Amino acid sequence: MKFEMKKYVKLAALGIMALSTMVCHAAGEWVSIQDGGKSMSVHVEGVARFNMISSAVLKVDGEVRRLRMNGMELSAPVAHSVANTPFGKADMSTVTLEAEPYGYTVRLKRLRNMQAFTIQAEFHNRSEKDVKLRAFDLIDAMHNMPNGKIVEDPSTFLVTPLMRDFPAQPLSEMEKNATDAAIIYNPEGKGFLVGPIGPAEAYTTVEIRKGSFKSLVGMDDVLVRAGESRRSEEVMVSFEPAKESIDIWTQWVAITHGARRHRGAVYGWCSWYDRTTKIDAAHILDVTQTIKDNLNTFGKGIIQIDDGYQKMDGDWSGNEKFPQGMATIAKEIRDAGCIPGVWFAPLMIHPDHPWAKANPDAIQKDAGGLERFSNPNPFHPAGAKWIVPDHPESKKFLFNIIRDARERGYGYIKIDFNGIGNKFYDPTKTRLQIFRELYTLYREAAGEEMYILSCLGSPTRGVIGYIDAARVGPDSHPAGFKHCLDSVLRFQIFDNVWWQNDPDVTYLAPKLKSRRVGHTPEGEGMWRTWHAINTLVGGTAMISEPIQFPDVKEKWRNYEIMRPGSAEPARLLELGNSPHNTTLGFSANRPFGDFAVYNLYNVTEGKKSLSIDFEAAGLPAGVKCAVYDYWENKVVAYASDSYTTKDLEYLSSALLRFTPIQSDRPTLVGSDLHLSIGATEIENILTTDSAIEVVLTDAGAQEGSLTFVCEKVLQKDKAENCTIRSVESLGNDLWRVHIADRVWNADQKICLKLK
Repeated sequence: MKFEMKKYVKLAALGIMALSTMVCHAAGEWVSIQDGGKSMSVHVEGVARFNMISSAVLKVDGEVRRLRMNGMELSAPVAHSVANTPFGKADMSTVTLEAEPYGYTVRLKRLRNMQAFTIQAEFHNRSEKDVKLRAFDLIDAMHNMPNGKIVEDPSTFLVTPLMRDFPAQPLSEMEKNATDAAIIYNPEGKGFLVGPIGPAEAYTTVEIRKGSFKSLVGMDDVLVRAGESRRSEEVMVSFEPAKESIDIWTQWVAITHGARRHRGAVYGWCSWYDRTTKIDAAHILDVTQTIKDNLNTFGKGIIQIDDGYQKMDGDWSGNEKFPQGMATIAKEIRDAGCIPGVWFAPLMIHPDHPWAKANPDAIQKDAGGLERFSNPNPFHPAGAKWIVPDHPESKKFLFNIIRDARERGYGYIKIDFNGIGNKFYDPTKTRLQIFRELYTLYREAAGEEMYILSCLGSPTRGVIGYIDAARVGPDSHPAGFKHCLDSVLRFQIFDNVWWQNDPDVTYLAPKLKSRRVGHTPEGEGMWRTWHAINTLVGGTAMISEPIQFPDVKEKWRNYEIMRPGSAEPARLLELGNSPHNTTLGFSANRPFGDFAVYNLYNVTEGKKSLSIDFEAAGLPAGVKCAVYDYWENKVVAYASDSYTTKDLEYLSSALLRFTPIQSDRPTLVGSDLHLSIGATEIENILTTDSAIEVVLTDAGAQEGSLTFVCEKVLQKDKAENCTIRSVESLGNDLWRVHIADRVWNADQKICLKLK
């Protein structure tokens, strides 16, 4: 496809940029090993002051044993050295303690270029017996703390989980475990982030209790043989401002986990909500023909066949509804210029599948030894068993599933139902390692060119480096957008850093007669919110409608305005500072002028106006900005430093563009061609004293308008691969240029005269 999501910076450049914008803190030991190696101390002025210990939890001869720093003997003086990290050098302190017949090493790294430290531990089994390593309480700030508090007033600090979408709460109230990472900040922007940075050893948990926290590494009872050692995950604690801490953490993980981002974002059509398991080849081919005949609307994206085509779970060849065979369908899609995609649940297998009967040891079992079984349901009436991912026979079976899809001509696969269980063939591997080995196998079978979407629901480090996109929320049924948005907004930090975010699908209207899956009961405002945010996510932009039906055809433009997703990565402005996800967007820097686009979303019941601070939004201080409302297609105000919307209905939004007006030259202030309002569909704008030339990409709608602020008179001149229908004066130096007949996959340009 001609248009691709812009690659802003490589990971290494991101790291350098982060370093250059941070305060270089004094080299004083604000975090250090204390008490002769028995504990660690943290003192960050105005934020937190606490002691912490580290420990390992073992299982020996059926009994649980804990090794604590403060209950062991120092085996050698604390050693000091210098370590390299992706974000510069760190001063490292290493202590090893003994509790016969075991040893315990803690490595504390204090970064020089930012106020952050990391901790990693290592258990040494110096006994003559194999032991099971249950967990590391890697950072325990709860142990022996006065009043159990790490900050002076926990009620003023907000805890926001970063890998789960449950609500943010005050530190004084939260009594939960957050998967992997969380941020704890007060309204002044002071606080810290706790999260694993890799290399990927094991999943971690941030336990929040009584105003304090622990960072635990779940080692899943891995076997540590006599004479062997086993390290923990490395965990970072960053006291930089929330946005910087999040950027450091996500980029560090991307580096250590080998994030794969070169394929960029995609768009297209998925069969699931259109027909669920009642899909058939005839319908797929009708959709394919419709797209082929209307490339100006649909482009050449993904056509993805979802659940319902397989002979049985585990036999992913076409059933009687696909008599041509899956390879023939793939060829038809490719002949239309699109990319054929297909859904898999590789770990799911029909109870009567011959392979399942022939390999009972490769079927997942629970702790009691019973086979794990999914109950029958309307989509899978026979139920399903689940495959052990690392069994030797499983590996061959799973490899062939993905290889067969590639050989049939599919260029995109969606991998669903990723439950790997908790009993593995290799007792020395953690769940995270098993999961990453599984996706290593998937990628090897798929090859480098195949686009892989992992349908996760919630983020996991298990797939980073092997996939191109990841589902970051629940299924987007039209009646469940609010629940989806809780996840999609929270997890926006991972888009174009770990992978491309997949919010699932959006729909072309709140209600369509021919749509089987239902309507949006909250109405137009909720649909607009979901449609806009789905686009601003910037990752996969998919629909699932019966597009060949007349009532859907009437709404085709609503696909055009979100195809492809935004070229600018959108972020939540208030993440870490508010329990509500209200303001998502971006500031864009362009040669023809900078601007910002934000969607302001009312998540509280009743009507409410929302405000945006321009400095936080990346806009210049004291400069008048034109405020353009996408859905109204007009400039609704001029404002400096901040803007407050009109009252918004519950679950409704205002999608706004803010454009600084800093000179008398013509300035683009709005576009209804794409939901990113000029960030995706405009390639460049060239201005002279007598003319404006607008170079368009092939993103966005075939017909729409651009809005300019211009003191001179605008007149239409000429156009290439599109038409200028009219140039309309709106008064007050505002001009609307109506464009039509845009040709997809062709160079598009309009020229305007200035009089």
